[in-house]
Amino acid sequence: MNRLWKKFKLLFNWLRNPQSRNSVPVFNNHLVKLEGHSYLLCRALITDIPELVKLRQQVFPQETAWNRKVFADELKNTQEKLYLLLRFNDQLVAFIGTDFDTKQSDIHITSLAVANNFQHQGLATFLLKVVRKIAQQRNFQTISLEVRLSNKSAQQLYTNFGFVCLGLTKEYYQSNLEDAINMQYMLKKESKINE
Repeated sequence: MNRLWKKFKLLFNWLRNPQSRNSVPVFNNHLVKLEGHSYLLCRALITDIPELVKLRQQVFPQETAWNRKVFADELKNTQEKLYLLLRFNDQLVAFIGTDFDTKQSDIHITSLAVANNFQHQGLATFLLKVVRKIAQQRNFQTISLEVRLSNKSAQQLYTNFGFVCLGLTKEYYQSNLEDAINMQYMLKKESKINE
């Protein structure tokens, strides 16, 4: 019965709020201050693809699946996908890619990368907080992702943020058939007030 009630509330909110029918929000670029430095937080455009590919290859050199075509397909799907960039002095230093699944009430993180010389400065955590805020504003219930079994630092980041492990997907990564850990963050109603 509780599940039926949740579905009814989602449908009611969808009918009451026409803006929520398009799950991906309109995003306004703006400056943000992180640890004393100014960054431009902006939505990714097709013209950003060469930098996205380059950054992803720098951070994940073993992965070859994310090429220009994949990024182009992702960025063209503005009804379900949102890619946000952090720029420092007009240089791409971090990005996060998301897929909005309204049926599952889940925002799936498809990609998160921070340039090597900008890691451990809170950029990934900041991008996760931006996605969490969007999820809360749009009444999503979960945020999900996959992470390599060997990527212990990313697992620690996600665990510290509040993600929990849901299990493994065997041979998930095409490049070397490495397993992926499936992780999920549950959004809490009370956290809307505290954010």
